[in-house]
Amino acid sequence: MNSQATKIDNPVVSVVLPFYRPGEKLDNAVRSVVDQDFGDWELILVNNNACNISEAIAEKWVKADPRVRVVHEPVQSVSYAMNTGLRHTRAGLVARMDADDISLPDRLRKQVKYMNKNQDTGVVSAQTIFNSDIGKSRGFSVYVDWQNSIITHKEHYLSRFIESPLAQPTIMFRKNLTDLYGYYNTGNLPEDYEMWLRWLEKGVRFHKIPEPLVQWNDHKERLTRTHSNYSLLAFRSVRYEYLARWIKNNISPEKKIIVCGSSRNIRSKTEMLSNFGVKTDGFTDIKVPAGLRPGFISYGELTDPKKYFILNLVSKRGVGQIIRKHFLSLGFTEGTDFLLAG
Repeated sequence: MNSQATKIDNPVVSVVLPFYRPGEKLDNAVRSVVDQDFGDWELILVNNNACNISEAIAEKWVKADPRVRVVHEPVQSVSYAMNTGLRHTRAGLVARMDADDISLPDRLRKQVKYMNKNQDTGVVSAQTIFNSDIGKSRGFSVYVDWQNSIITHKEHYLSRFIESPLAQPTIMFRKNLTDLYGYYNTGNLPEDYEMWLRWLEKGVRFHKIPEPLVQWNDHKERLTRTHSNYSLLAFRSVRYEYLARWIKNNISPEKKIIVCGSSRNIRSKTEMLSNFGVKTDGFTDIKVPAGLRPGFISYGELTDPKKYFILNLVSKRGVGQIIRKHFLSLGFTEGTDFLLAG
């Protein structure tokens, strides 16, 4: 504990950390903020109906460091808790933190430095060190590797409909974004992903510092593994709502929308797009499906970017890279003439 810490009336960064039942994990998470090599922060712990152990840990830190405060949110929800925390922030920059994770000692300093030097950037995140106590977590680990590879704003923008391109506990953003575009959505959906899609739609610039600044701890009680707000269907519904809106606003009605993939899963995805107002005109596949279906177009016919918009909905790892390479070689422009989605 930092016995030299003093209360800061005008902090540079407000760190918001909701907590419920992390127990001893909360102690490590708070300590990782207190031990930062950048000291101009306030930490707002949002008590979201926490257990007694977590409450005691939070109060211990309030007594130990005047930069730490506790506020309460009775509605059981990460989004409600985050919104309550945001309303108590006093800094122009907000850093997100989860009660299960660890910020490395130089996280805040490096993110503040980047934001000060890049005034056009609204959100800066960081790569993560993935740590799991679940034996079968290979899929999550591959996802983290993919996420860590996305650095620039352009990469975030082009990959946003594949999966969430950044980890919530790594972010720092300008507080005025919530004033301009609203707080976390409190519906039954992945609140972080929805916010990123909303901000990207509004033209907010994102960047990821290309080094790990947060240890992202995976365990079987983590909400992303247990809560219906983070189910595959919940993510897909949010993704396709924003994808459909982007297509309607950016793709000429004169272009035919051709979907990559021909499986039953792909057809269910196109039905969801249709429910959001986007009608697709056909489908294609690397292999010709058995028993040609109406609307099938072979790869060899898709050569004119003025005539076709290609939408990949195949989520299998590696397929997107093959499709990207193929259509780039034909003169299609990613984000204009074709797009990868999941």
